[in-house]
Amino acid sequence: MNKLLVIFCTTALLVFTSCKNNKNIPAIADVDTTLYYLDSSQINQFLDKHTTLQHHQEMKSFYSDRNNAFAWINSAGVNEYAGSFINLLNHEEFKYRADSAFHQSKLNSLYKSISEETDSINIKDNDAIELELLLTMNYFEYAKRNWTTASNATMRQADWFIERKRIDYKQFLDTILKNDNHSAAGNNPINHQYELLKTYLQKYYAIEQKGGWINFSDENNKYKKGDSAIVISRIKKHLFLMEDLIVNDSSKLFNQLLEDALKKFQSRYGINEDGMLTNATLQALQVSLKTSIQKILINMERSRWVPAQMKGDYLVVNIPEFKLHVYTNDKLDWSCNVVVGKSKQVNNTVIFNDSLESVVFSPYWNIPKGILAKEILPGIQKNINYLANHNLEVADGEKLIAAASINWNQYTASSFPYIIRQIPGKKNSLGLVKFLFPNQYDIYLHDTPEKSLFEEETRAFSHGCVRVVEPFKLAKFLLRNEPSWTDTKITTAMNGGVQNIVMLKTKVPVFIVYFTAFVDKSGKLNFRDDVYHHDEKMKLLLFKM
Repeated sequence: MNKLLVIFCTTALLVFTSCKNNKNIPAIADVDTTLYYLDSSQINQFLDKHTTLQHHQEMKSFYSDRNNAFAWINSAGVNEYAGSFINLLNHEEFKYRADSAFHQSKLNSLYKSISEETDSINIKDNDAIELELLLTMNYFEYAKRNWTTASNATMRQADWFIERKRIDYKQFLDTILKNDNHSAAGNNPINHQYELLKTYLQKYYAIEQKGGWINFSDENNKYKKGDSAIVISRIKKHLFLMEDLIVNDSSKLFNQLLEDALKKFQSRYGINEDGMLTNATLQALQVSLKTSIQKILINMERSRWVPAQMKGDYLVVNIPEFKLHVYTNDKLDWSCNVVVGKSKQVNNTVIFNDSLESVVFSPYWNIPKGILAKEILPGIQKNINYLANHNLEVADGEKLIAAASINWNQYTASSFPYIIRQIPGKKNSLGLVKFLFPNQYDIYLHDTPEKSLFEEETRAFSHGCVRVVEPFKLAKFLLRNEPSWTDTKITTAMNGGVQNIVMLKTKVPVFIVYFTAFVDKSGKLNFRDDVYHHDEKMKLLLFKM
């Protein structure tokens, strides 16, 4: 079976129940309990019996670091963590693979037997030793199945360049055993989107087991409130299964309930919320259940490829959603529309992360080599007034060069020795402000004079940079901790016509991501079109299709 597909399972995240925290002992235990210790030979004998399993070294290291103290059992019995973990294993779903929990039946039998003992557990009891080591081995196997991230090479193959810290499974187990319940949940090693998407995946599996979506087709490409048709009753049942229609109404009448349900559906799919059965809405309704499940799985895998937890303030641009999300103290503050790179690969906005360092008011726009070659130089060679007509100037550093002094026909973009830049002002392609996080892809956020593009449903129009519909609000957010930058001062700087670079006192992380399925802040599952065809690459990587 494809190794990535084994990794790409559909399970619950590991969340353990509470115990009291005591930093003076290597594992959680009440003050009136005694710790048990293993002999190294017992660990080695166990591993010798199970040579086909991985993580032998991790197990040895884990117990060595805790002086071979039991992790899951003490004199008071089996701790709560063990019960929670076994329950998790018993409810783990294996929809797309053949493997399962290691010695699951024996694990359950041993746990039941030992947890029901009324007397203190005998340290020489082989069943107790077997249960302890089976739990630990299962933990490492579970971690491998559920938390292992794709290799850097695989992520690069999927055009994903966001940095993510690898999980030290041994250290993580030690951490959750030492912390209380709240701390354990707070240290989950997978981004919360994984768990949110998994919840909907289970719902979609349940629908699949009951027969799937309601199939329908209709040649009419538009219905509105008051219309009546057989297809409308089928669409109502479909929307009820998707939890957009609040009652199971089987009538053929297009009523207010259906209009409201369609608006919810359209919102979740990034379609204009007119509450009508337009062609775009009908196409989205006819997406197969299998396709939707695959899209959820693909994005669950992507959720492994972003940091598990974030702290403080940061920005997230989700390319398929065409949205910028602004977070304060790891809570969503506000969102707004953006324009991203065109669907042509050379103009795709890159998936990566960096740190925003400066706000540039009334910016120049230095013309990139690609645009210089395709648009600017051909335009100038045809008409020397092209520069003036587009508010462009030629510069050598800070020194301006007279356009008439240049033999334009002798240069290509690669040989041109100067910079061509657009002067600050309302007609500047970057608008009145840009937001810089220096990176190798030459991508940044900025304003734009082309405001009408923000009203489009599919907003892939740029050469790669991200245009923001609310640049003033973003500048205010980034400078909110600097009292001198009042609303008036920001407005003046944006319209001043003189470039003004403001370095931020604290850099702000920026993540440009690509999620075509995600759960929003209201807990609703959203889908978006695969604007750059990255989902197709993920299918090949994950499903070998």
